[in-house]
Amino acid sequence: MRLVRKATTEAVLIEDGFLWSDEFDWKPVEQNIERAIDGTLIVQEGKKKSGRPITLSPSDGQGWIKRSDLSTIQGWSALQDEQFTLIFEYPHDNRQFNVIFNHADGAINAKPVMGFPTVSDGDYYEVTLKFLEVPG
Repeated sequence: MRLVRKATTEAVLIEDGFLWSDEFDWKPVEQNIERAIDGTLIVQEGKKKSGRPITLSPSDGQGWIKRSDLSTIQGWSALQDEQFTLIFEYPHDNRQFNVIFNHADGAINAKPVMGFPTVSDGDYYEVTLKFLEVPG
């Protein structure tokens, strides 16, 4: 999987081992249900146009990112009005999503794999990344 910054086409490789943990939680239809004074049911529905969450979570001891790549992603997350392309690169799945960081839900959560401070850019972190799909 890769995360590509659209403004510069820079890319960070995100290693295998991440699970899209909320892939099937998204409900594309918003529904508002009310009752009229006489008890009649009033249902309003609308299709959501964007905002699907994409949470990449570590899966069973996987989902690691090198400190150097995590630093790049952290820097990108601090940029306003930036969009990214999240590209799945699996034999069975090559979808692409136009995304922004989901700051409202805590865009990045990371901890050193070894449980103590890292000493080099090659050390690994276990990471959860949170994005929102937006129109391209």
